[in-house]
Amino acid sequence: MEKQKKQKYILYVGSIKSWRENLENHIQAKKLPWKIISLVPKKRGIVEKEETIFFKEIIVDFEKPEKIKEVINTLAPSLIAVVNRGERNIPLFQKIIPYLPSHIRVPTVDALKKATEKTEMRKAFWKYDKSITPKFEILTEISDEEITRINKRLEFPVIVKPSGLAQAVLVQAAHYPAELKEILLKMQKYIKKTYKEMKGRGKPTILIEEIIDGDQYSVEAFVDDIGNVHFCPFVKYITSGQKGFDDFFSYEQTTPATISKDSAQNAKVVCIKGLNALGLRNSIAHIELIRKEGEWKIVEIGPRMGGFRSMMYKKSFGINLDIQDIKIHLGRPVNLPRKKKGYTSVIKFFAKEEGIITKITGIKKAEKLPSFIETVQQLKKGDRARFAKNGGTYIFRITLFNENKAQFIEDKRKLEKMIHIETTKMRNKK
Repeated sequence: MEKQKKQKYILYVGSIKSWRENLENHIQAKKLPWKIISLVPKKRGIVEKEETIFFKEIIVDFEKPEKIKEVINTLAPSLIAVVNRGERNIPLFQKIIPYLPSHIRVPTVDALKKATEKTEMRKAFWKYDKSITPKFEILTEISDEEITRINKRLEFPVIVKPSGLAQAVLVQAAHYPAELKEILLKMQKYIKKTYKEMKGRGKPTILIEEIIDGDQYSVEAFVDDIGNVHFCPFVKYITSGQKGFDDFFSYEQTTPATISKDSAQNAKVVCIKGLNALGLRNSIAHIELIRKEGEWKIVEIGPRMGGFRSMMYKKSFGINLDIQDIKIHLGRPVNLPRKKKGYTSVIKFFAKEEGIITKITGIKKAEKLPSFIETVQQLKKGDRARFAKNGGTYIFRITLFNENKAQFIEDKRKLEKMIHIETTKMRNKK
């Protein structure tokens, strides 16, 4: 009974299934008096039924402020940190912030809004320092007059992005005015439905900005309560366009990235300006950037951990990102070792043509590669494959890791040759 009184709570919004084991192992190994509490929306039902000495799930009706307040007040005496993970849970995270005890270190609701709605983000960047962001326009309605205005102000090519969606869904490039109009009219058909399916943030609006044709990178950073920023190593992107897809998504993400110290320092300066523009504090930040001719600009900043980053940084550098994410909310120094342990890539496989998937080959062969780590499959034979620009997702992704760079490069090359995905426009009639 005495042990239970001393227990301290680390609170998350939403399911923590994918990283729960890592947290529990850390708590047990360090003999910490922590218990992980997961607040799950009522409509999602029970995800994890069991309660352990390290974990408990509480179902909450986030549509009723009095219910949120009731749960937080119950937890408050033992609450030491509240952590957000994942884009989809940020609106729920915003709802609990007003009811948290004053000692809890979290971002402001305003900073979270600016960091999750692309149009609000661009406005904040532009106001703070125009040099860190591409030139842009915002559409709340699609009309010939608005399209003409954009054609006059922006230089083509441009990129078209729904403001509150993640994972590059519906993102498309327009290379000339007629193509922009075609994309906008098509997006008009899908945007409301996609927002509903993906729980988009804010009102559906469209961001249009000039494309910077350069090298793409990302970096995870931790911002404390007074604005000090600590950076992880950089991650290099290979885009779908570089791989010949008529689509817009991140095909491959690799760390460590080859980047000079001077260039990395310049990127960090730009990142800090972006974080200050948003007013983001007490948070991890997933920052995506483009470099062209030595000049850096921010693609976006998310107040969350980037996809696959926990695994990638753990393998390549031994960084336990999950635990550092808790530390920043506890006001403790983060530990970000930079000694390279090996090379990690996550590669996403889409079909080259939309349609019903008729054949997927090469996955079994891929599993025999020396660098193979895992396959995560989203779609299977018989499912409909769609491009990311039309609201689709990758069919599967494969993770590779190797301490030996030559073997790592060899396996990536072999992997791309052995994977084949076939689709057909129509289902076979029986």
